[in-house]
Amino acid sequence: MGVGLLLMGLALAAAGKRIAAVEEDIRRRNNPVDVVVASGPIEAGEEFTPENLAKKSVPASGTGKRNVPAGDFELLLGSKAKSRVDPGEPVLWTDVEEPFEADVFSKTVPKGRRALTVDVDATSSFSGLLQPGDRVDLLAKGSDGGAERWVRNIPVIAVDRHLNRLARPSDSQETGTVTLMVTPGEGVTVASASAGGKLFWFLRNPDDNTSLSAERAGTRPSGAPRVEVWKGGIRIPNEHSLAETAS
Repeated sequence: MGVGLLLMGLALAAAGKRIAAVEEDIRRRNNPVDVVVASGPIEAGEEFTPENLAKKSVPASGTGKRNVPAGDFELLLGSKAKSRVDPGEPVLWTDVEEPFEADVFSKTVPKGRRALTVDVDATSSFSGLLQPGDRVDLLAKGSDGGAERWVRNIPVIAVDRHLNRLARPSDSQETGTVTLMVTPGEGVTVASASAGGKLFWFLRNPDDNTSLSAERAGTRPSGAPRVEVWKGGIRIPNEHSLAETAS
């Protein structure tokens, strides 16, 4: 009888833990979160405004990463809807129209620059954290093991087919390609390393305008600092560079 009572006690304890776990899961699923919804019909191509958007509390179980949190309400203002959103329906990141259409994308490339798309993996895309508008430094190594070459402060203009970080869903699949804005010379270096060599990616702060000469200042011999002068993407020889050439 004692063994039976012990087993019954263990069974009741296990059942109590199970019930508590189920109750906690129900509370978590029903915990309301605030998301952005359409306060009225929003047609495709129509701008998002404070008048056609609203905030609504919905169960957490009914939301996903594509939902626009209420805290990001202002980020939508001025953007345009990619498709119709009915009144009361949640606004998703995938409902936001990207700023450029594919047939005019080439017009966004400045003269003298080129858009170059390269394949990336989880490492080079920083586990999918790389976004349009970021800037990167690239270290290129050739397939023959030759000298390393740096290509610095390169703008990321697209990740996969997305040109706008707001329109790119956070739950999208693993990043496959990244499009960079480069000069023709930089494009040759990056394309060569990407095709047969090795390309190392370094993410930098977009506000970091540190020059190459400043980054190397700690490794140069003491003496007058080397100053590089660039105009229109072309290096202008100065006194130091002329002296080095003459020597």
